[in-house]
Amino acid sequence: MRDLSRLVTQHYDAELIKAGLTTTQYWLLTEVLAHGPVRPCDLAETTSLDPSTLTRNLRTLISAGWLELGPGLDGRTRSVRLTVSGRRKCAEGQPHWTTAQARVHRLIGSRNASALHSLAEDCLASMTAANG
Repeated sequence: MRDLSRLVTQHYDAELIKAGLTTTQYWLLTEVLAHGPVRPCDLAETTSLDPSTLTRNLRTLISAGWLELGPGLDGRTRSVRLTVSGRRKCAEGQPHWTTAQARVHRLIGSRNASALHSLAEDCLASMTAANG
């Protein structure tokens, strides 16, 4: 599984670099776009990233001007928001993501891609329930 994951990530990274993004950066931007503004702890939970890994990745995206960290709903929390520049970066990365996804599906075959997606969802649900 690790070898397959690494190879798939290489295909996505090779395509997304054309938009100046890594797979992880694009993924986090799209997660904030879908769920934001969002507290960093909630984003860590949604993405299954440990807080230190998330913080390190957020720092890069904030420095690039694609995300901003501002006040949360109450005075004690912080909230991650997509900036206008971040929305543009998501839009710029989207066709590259689609191209990478189509290429991976061509390489492994549509039937295998569907089977992998289904199997991955089942495995994630089982592992999440076991950790829950």
